[in-house]
Amino acid sequence: MARAQFAAPTAMPLTRRAPRKASSKASSSEEDSDTGTDTELNAAAPAPAAKHSKGENKLKKLLKRLIFGTMLLWTQIGIIAAGHLPVLVEVQLIQIAMFRELVNVRYSKRIHKDVPLFRTTQWGWFYACMLYSYGKSFSTDQRLYSLVKSPTAQALLPYAEAVSMLAYSLLLVTSVLALRAGHYRYQVGQLAWTIAIIVITVAQVNSFIDNIFNGLFWYMFPVSLVICNDSMAYFCGMAFGKKFIKARFLGALSPNKTWEGFIGGGFFTLIWAFTFPLLLSCFDPLICPADDLALGKSFSLRCDTPAVFQWRTFDAPALGWAGISQITLLPIQLHALVLGLFASVVAPFGGFFASGIKRAYKMDDFASLIPGHGGVFDRVDCQLIMGLATQIYFTTFIGRYPLSLARVQSLVAALSVADQRELHAALGKALKAMPRS
Repeated sequence: MARAQFAAPTAMPLTRRAPRKASSKASSSEEDSDTGTDTELNAAAPAPAAKHSKGENKLKKLLKRLIFGTMLLWTQIGIIAAGHLPVLVEVQLIQIAMFRELVNVRYSKRIHKDVPLFRTTQWGWFYACMLYSYGKSFSTDQRLYSLVKSPTAQALLPYAEAVSMLAYSLLLVTSVLALRAGHYRYQVGQLAWTIAIIVITVAQVNSFIDNIFNGLFWYMFPVSLVICNDSMAYFCGMAFGKKFIKARFLGALSPNKTWEGFIGGGFFTLIWAFTFPLLLSCFDPLICPADDLALGKSFSLRCDTPAVFQWRTFDAPALGWAGISQITLLPIQLHALVLGLFASVVAPFGGFFASGIKRAYKMDDFASLIPGHGGVFDRVDCQLIMGLATQIYFTTFIGRYPLSLARVQSLVAALSVADQRELHAALGKALKAMPRS
């Protein structure tokens, strides 16, 4: 990873206003620190546009991406087959890896290396937000709370928000006490960067919790859309790049991206979006909402097929020119086209945003964890907004599935003994009042 060279304060552009005269040694140090921060940003000018390697190197790069991409795919399939809990753990590990890679972006280029508790407070803020995010989801949502079978965990969950508030308070006090004269702007800048990363890695990813427990389909399918779009855009760009449209797609921000790749990737993603649900809908463990967190439980998961996965006949006046008045398909196929369009048009800009960060700090990849693919954030930069869009779309246009008998039993089991007796008495009265058939 290339390191930015920081210019001295005297090397600043002439357009910068002259620094005020220092009234004390502390204020002089403060001005130097501020200037250093500005020169850091100036030094991190966009690197020269990289180009695809040619010949043997290009082929090696392609083979490496295919080999390790295939390994990642089968690993992901294995995790999904293991059940909802392993998938949730995977998401948490991805969050930790993303946070580590993003804080390292500025940590590796830090100016002042004597700032106290630099890393400790960053990770403290992250874990406090993680505790609040997951604790609030499982303690306030009765659907998720009913999935927790451990009495100890059930007893502790109601205190998750209080503990996260305590952690927040301690971190606030610690962050203020750690401020040092001469480093104020630098330290506040680092805190702002940390908060921005937490929004990306915690707040945005919180939507994946609902996607996982609404049914593994709602986790797996949007992930597949982004993978399809990214892969097909890559191959279309390599095959047809700048042969039909000479204009650059995003200029220096992402020089290897082309209009042919963007359009071709979108075309194949829509085909994938319309056809892939036909396969996934055949498996109850994927389309049924979770009713247990036990390992391997997803294999035996069964439910009444949700309406969105049942065949339905629609009027098709738009196809009258072809002599077709009606068409039979799964409603999910129509919803999938909307998600596929989002994955083709909007989700790629998550990757372009990541490219902007890398250009600003002269980086090729966020890490070298995955050969041929870079770091974790390099692989999931487009997935984050896709997962959030899927959760909002599901809530708005599809809604929660009807409760299964197994889920109702889980909810009842989470009630106190007194509440269970009251529910039993109410059900008994309701059944007696029903007319006999």
